Amino acid sequence: MTAIPSFRTVQADSVEVAALKGKTNLASVSLGSKIVSFSDEFFAEAENMLKDTEAVFLPEEFTERGKWMDGWETRRHNKKYDWAIVQLGYAGAIYGFDIDTSHFTGNHAPVVSIEAANATEAEVRSGKAQFEEILPKVDMNPGSHHYFVYSAPTKTYTHLRVNNYPDGGIARLRVYGQVVPQTIVASADGLVDLAFVGNGGRAVACSNQHFCSPSNLLLPGRGKTMGDGWETRRSRTPNHNDWAILKLGVPGYVDKVEFDTKQFCGNFPPLVTLHGTVSAEDVPAADAQWTELVGGVPLTADAQHYFDAVGPKDVAFTHVKFTMYPDGGIKRIRINGRPASS
Repeated sequence: MTAIPSFRTVQADSVEVAALKGKTNLASVSLGSKIVSFSDEFFAEAENMLKDTEAVFLPEEFTERGKWMDGWETRRHNKKYDWAIVQLGYAGAIYGFDIDTSHFTGNHAPVVSIEAANATEAEVRSGKAQFEEILPKVDMNPGSHHYFVYSAPTKTYTHLRVNNYPDGGIARLRVYGQVVPQTIVASADGLVDLAFVGNGGRAVACSNQHFCSPSNLLLPGRGKTMGDGWETRRSRTPNHNDWAILKLGVPGYVDKVEFDTKQFCGNFPPLVTLHGTVSAEDVPAADAQWTELVGGVPLTADAQHYFDAVGPKDVAFTHVKFTMYPDGGIKRIRINGRPASS
């Protein structure tokens, strides 16, 4: 059995947390994460822990069972403990957690532990999955974020069991890690979206994310609202541009790209470019050589835009850089091509 990496508690304003948030939240509902089973959710549903939005508190909101809470909350006086099993959106290696008890002050879970398994949903539901402890019992404070960072990534897991001792509430669970594709997801034309989050792609740097994160560019589907794309602040500087660097989950040869401005109507970028590079680093060096894949092309409101990539067809790119002139918002980017290796 592989040893579980050591972990430590870190503060919200630490460089470790900043690095952690650069990883993929494997428990995001946007990735398809869901609750498989639970012991109790009398006051508030366990699935609330997986919401992408920050937890909120509505002082006047009550349900027939008591105070409405934006999180998972079980009934009082449990003689053992409560638990909820989370199916991660994609299998992945875990770098750390944020266990958030925001707005749970007299009713938070005082102690939490986490177990993990690599199994099918059927094995989990039948009780055949082999769970192992990856975060031992840790104390929780009321109304707080609790960050735990591993010294090295864990092995690959598909499910977590969150244990709540003895009962109470947890607002959000963030599971920061790296997707480890079990199979490569191909598009209808046989090409692979090299940057898709399900294939291990992620946003690693950007010039600005005032309204929403460039990580959203790689999510499944076309999204539900303008808030689940990438949008920068309005620029007031002449010749300004905003950019995002995407690390491809699958290095490969880029053939076709898609830029989707769904729901961006008065704030889409009027002109964009796409460049590629090869780098062994997460974030390419400042002096990296970028090759043009899509020249300056105009975009329109609320539409999918398709382009053939230019440039060399024998270079397996590891990163792409998407640039907007001067600023704005876009919902999704698809980098369709052929993986460098099967």
